[in-house]
Amino acid sequence: MHEDDIVINRNTIINEKGDKVELELNERRVSVSVSSKLYQLLRRISEQDISLKELFSTENVQLKEITSLLYFNDILISRKDDELLKDGILYNPARIQKAALSIPDTPQDQWCFFGAPVDFALDPPRSPAHGPYIYRKLGKKHTEMRDIGDIAYNTTDNIYSFGKKIQHVVAKIIAKNNKAMLLGGDHSLTYFAVSEIARLIPEIVLIQLDAHSDINTNTNKSNAPLYHAIFVSRLIDDNVIKSVIQIGVREKKIRYSEDYLKNSSINQFSTVMSTDDKVRLSSLIEGKNVYISIDADVLDPDVFPHVTTPLDEGMTEENITDVLSLIKNSCLSIVSADIMEFTCGFDKKGNPFNHEMPLLDKIISLVIS
Repeated sequence: MHEDDIVINRNTIINEKGDKVELELNERRVSVSVSSKLYQLLRRISEQDISLKELFSTENVQLKEITSLLYFNDILISRKDDELLKDGILYNPARIQKAALSIPDTPQDQWCFFGAPVDFALDPPRSPAHGPYIYRKLGKKHTEMRDIGDIAYNTTDNIYSFGKKIQHVVAKIIAKNNKAMLLGGDHSLTYFAVSEIARLIPEIVLIQLDAHSDINTNTNKSNAPLYHAIFVSRLIDDNVIKSVIQIGVREKKIRYSEDYLKNSSINQFSTVMSTDDKVRLSSLIEGKNVYISIDADVLDPDVFPHVTTPLDEGMTEENITDVLSLIKNSCLSIVSADIMEFTCGFDKKGNPFNHEMPLLDKIISLVIS
């Protein structure tokens, strides 16, 4: 028995339906159907101490393809990761090419990257839970960022218990004057990162680059569950943050009043800024600590199609490069950041692809440089 041996994720829900078996992970919003015969083979394999490398060396093409798909969706994971999922906060996904590092225990002014590979959103169907894996597999390896692993998800977790894990990790990062870079995952999780940052660094400004305002005052009641479409209004109503700047919002249906924006100190800018807009944005953040939250759908679908809820007339590479450079040069400091809601496509064999990763790499470089 070895920690790299492959097992079926303990969080997997298994539904046998005649000659088919559905393997589901609720937090991923994924379901993979296999034949009953193939499922029984996978069960035997997972009980026989076989590593992924050994499994991929099989001559059974169908088994190799389904194994790749199940591994990508975390339905098949290493024995070590399965154990860590029991009660861990951070875990080291086997798909990281090198081991995740510990959270720094000394002040290093270093960016620490961690993933939140879950989707608590009520919609849409395309899950952003693959984000951390896509970045690690297809993105540039930013040597100035310290990869500390992913937040572990347990079957008993809801958005609030998972969010507390995010807050725990953020607190440990900020405690030593380091900076947190969260990759998700759905945008509701930003609530917890911002809440913790705001507790530790008062008077921060939240700069949100997003196609959607994530303000829905019609349903944002105190007893309504947190979800991605209300996380900004919830931050304001919970008195977590007092200043929000939104860039690129172009949602089709507005669910708040103009008075709400004014009373809540929310300033909005379009995807293309005039010279006056840039001057105003600069003045709003001059001498301020900012937290940057980027929903990938702020970008135009022609530029970045692999997002959960694409909207036309989004930002171009030039737009977002200019804005991030302006923010960097105008504010006191970018104290932490996140990039959420990006996903991928799949080829016929179930392998993931995302051709937009060079742009994501450029965005990360602009934020952390």
